[in-house]
Amino acid sequence: MSFLNPLLLFAAIGVALPILAHMLNRQKVKRTDWAAMQFLNRNVRVRSRQLRLRDILLLLLRCLALLLLVLALARPASQGGTASWFPGEARAGVVIAVDASFSMEHGGEGATRFRRALDQVEIIGEHIRPGDPVSLILLGGEDEVIAHNMAFDPKRFSALLQNAKPAPVGLDLDSVPKRIKELLEDMEAPQKEAYFITDVQARDWKRASARFQATLADLQKGAEVFLVPVPGPPANLAVTDLDLVSGVLRKGTTARYQATVRNCGTEPVSNVEVQCRVEGVQIDSKTIPLIIAGRSETVSLFVPFHNAGPTRITAEISGDLLPTDNVRRVVAVVRDRVSVLCVDGSDGDAGRLLVAALLARGDGAQDEDYVVRSVPWISLPSQQLDDVDVIILAD
Repeated sequence: MSFLNPLLLFAAIGVALPILAHMLNRQKVKRTDWAAMQFLNRNVRVRSRQLRLRDILLLLLRCLALLLLVLALARPASQGGTASWFPGEARAGVVIAVDASFSMEHGGEGATRFRRALDQVEIIGEHIRPGDPVSLILLGGEDEVIAHNMAFDPKRFSALLQNAKPAPVGLDLDSVPKRIKELLEDMEAPQKEAYFITDVQARDWKRASARFQATLADLQKGAEVFLVPVPGPPANLAVTDLDLVSGVLRKGTTARYQATVRNCGTEPVSNVEVQCRVEGVQIDSKTIPLIIAGRSETVSLFVPFHNAGPTRITAEISGDLLPTDNVRRVVAVVRDRVSVLCVDGSDGDAGRLLVAALLARGDGAQDEDYVVRSVPWISLPSQQLDDVDVIILAD
């Protein structure tokens, strides 16, 4: 349990005032015996006990009243509860859902849509009273609830926002009303509000299903629902593919890869540079003169293989406001030699001819870049194929 106004607890020392007044009002009298007193002694003793009991009860009630007043002003609240114990007025339960999908990173360092969304959360928080129940959820991939039905504390709430980050995944728009409704149902408040902060991606909202419309209408029956848009500039480029189009993955050779860049914005973009890196080292760079809005262009990147083994290849563009989709990575398994397995379906002549043809060189020597072996078809199930690059079926 915590207190929203903890300094007011010092006022509890005021409980000493009724006790002090009680002590001061106790009269010290001098006793004097007189003749008629003996007839009144019994009644006086009974009456005195009643008066003392009444005074003690009044003292306790006065002290309790002061303590309750101090507690009410200090506003105790449960750390995970819904509101303060002495609300004084109707509470409002608030659910804030923030779009944390990868498109919210659009905008560059320090000015992303997600950063502006968190600014909107802080503005909403300025209108939430301390102690009101509040939940905060980040939507995207596996939704993350970072505050669940907590009594609102401005400092604690701001600290939670500092650790919020978007995820490199898309937004499942159909599930949004359901997730918000689940959080609202956990709250005990006569008034409920829900805020959905998003960049309103046209691709997501155009594909919104009838189920989304139905669950949204159902959500609005039990709470006030507010859509808070945080749009940004529509310009965006994305590297959508990186494919091997020619060459072999063998040590000492060069392969040609093709990178595809799509213009997802509404305006044409010129002079788009595509850089190619192998194990983090730039080895090629090409420039696409123009990409029309809504179209894709390709560029060839040449990758030399100097070493055998898994090799990381990266195609990346720069200068775009959404860094998440500016890069595409592949891993090429480069071998010292190409392993070829000939499966002979005849009496063995076809396999021998293929082996001789693959290993033959113009100078009469054997080609050391290939490892070729031939097996009869009946023994194929027993062969280890993990290291085989090419299988030839011959008859």
